[in-house]
Amino acid sequence: MNKTLEKLWNEYFAGECAVMDSDEERELAKKAVEMHKAANELLTKEQSDAIEEYVDILCEIQCFFAKKAFFKGCEFTTSLFFETWNS
Repeated sequence: MNKTLEKLWNEYFAGECAVMDSDEERELAKKAVEMHKAANELLTKEQSDAIEEYVDILCEIQCFFAKKAFFKGCEFTTSLFFETWNS
């Protein structure tokens, strides 16, 4: 089942979830770009590179947790379905 969930995540949900389709998401992205520019003006190249690496790692962690939550949600839904089916 994990192979199927992995394929579903990689080929469909990850791309679908990354689409910004609300004004709130677009506004947050705009603010992030503005903050990135402002921070880079205040930092040295070395500091900026360290912050970029830090943010990249935070994004990787967030992606890991989103994928883990997706898998756990699918497992819960499947268990609930079979439990309901059998009762």
